[in-house]
Amino acid sequence: MPTWNPSLAIGVASIDSQHKELFGRADALLTAMRGGKPAEEVSRLVRFLEEYCRTHFSSEERLMRDRKHAELDAHLKEHALFNEKFKALVAQFEQKGSSPTVALGFQKLVCEWLVAHIGASDRKVASALAGPRPTAPAVRAAS
Repeated sequence: MPTWNPSLAIGVASIDSQHKELFGRADALLTAMRGGKPAEEVSRLVRFLEEYCRTHFSSEERLMRDRKHAELDAHLKEHALFNEKFKALVAQFEQKGSSPTVALGFQKLVCEWLVAHIGASDRKVASALAGPRPTAPAVRAAS
């Protein structure tokens, strides 16, 4: 199961911290699912992770908007696709409980998707955030 490791750091402290937290929450969820924890506990962890993903994506997107990141729209689509897939997994969990198939689905989506997303898209965000801030056009005083 992929977990956080220093190679996933992108150099933006707030995002790196949130990524670490995402992996920690995903690990807790998967451990609970595989450990046969009660459905209420697993459900609470699922909802907690779902909310944290939304919070993280909003934070990341806000940084991108503030810096007028050129690939914002593509990044938003990646986040939206993740959210759709997560909702589908939640629906499977509600129907089937912590089955091995559902647990594997969460692992693939959250851990493996996150590793790929960080390695590609989020690294581009970090590069843009490290660059010079865009400046607003000069406003000329009326004569």
